[in-house]
Amino acid sequence: MANNNKSETDAASAPAFEMQWQQGTTQAREAIYWELTQPGNHMHPGSRLRNALASLHTDTTHVEVSDMDWAAPITLQFTPNRVGFSSLVSSSASVEYGYTDEETLRSTRVGKILFFLPGREIQARIAPGRLCTVTCSFDTHYAESIIGPLDQLSHAQLHNALDLRSSLISSIMLRLMHEALYPGAISQAVAESFGHAMLTECAHWLKAQDTDLPIGGQLTARELQIMEDYLAGLSGKAPSVADLAAACGFSERYFSRLFRKMTGIPVSQYIKSAQVSKAKVLLLETDLPLKEIAYRLGYSTSANFSASFRAATGITPGQFRKAE
Repeated sequence: MANNNKSETDAASAPAFEMQWQQGTTQAREAIYWELTQPGNHMHPGSRLRNALASLHTDTTHVEVSDMDWAAPITLQFTPNRVGFSSLVSSSASVEYGYTDEETLRSTRVGKILFFLPGREIQARIAPGRLCTVTCSFDTHYAESIIGPLDQLSHAQLHNALDLRSSLISSIMLRLMHEALYPGAISQAVAESFGHAMLTECAHWLKAQDTDLPIGGQLTARELQIMEDYLAGLSGKAPSVADLAAACGFSERYFSRLFRKMTGIPVSQYIKSAQVSKAKVLLLETDLPLKEIAYRLGYSTSANFSASFRAATGITPGQFRKAE
């Protein structure tokens, strides 16, 4: 069962973050450890930066709810040693953050998700006030088994990781926060299964964010089938590249580049070809008027349909129907 003695020892033996911070004239370095929930645990010194309200452990996953309260502005740099996600639950302070090796800082807000990576240092400037966060981190080897090698992430993926936008991951983190604050008999099983779901969703998100196509990247048989089913099922709606990309779970830009790399033609051409093929079937196998066929294929008028069909085949729909 998860949360055995070995997992607790591993969680406590290595720091989750290496931290350097400055507040006024005070400067300090410290290693941030995940505090375990057992009363009287003094394996590591407590952090001067935050108070761990609750935590929940499994063999692969760690959840912590933390409270931070500062009377003066503070700047800090922290380097994660694990893969994880952090979200601001409540805040009376403004926070700006970004990678240390980049000049640009961005503002955070309640509900915003930070996807952090081992060895990737982040800097933050925090105004006086109180913050409450929920953090979910994972054993790196376990995380990579689901989301893939971290050293192969593109620049776009790394940049967007500072603002991971996923309503599913946000909902999962709030559920895990509740499990940590109010643990029950199945809380560890919940953390294990929801943690896996979070990483799976992150893998999906990373795939959609990658604007630099991976070598050998291609659409799977399942995604090709989704495309065919989508186009076959359209009736009264003009198909679009954006809708087709969304059906396959990709961003429009990534999907377009991946499709062209794989097939040598743009997606728009594939869509037009599919429309023409469907039009031929309807013209040959039904007595539907051109106006109805045009509607089913998503054209605004029969004239637009006829013009598109003629551009693709060299003859009008009526001529094609008579010829056959």
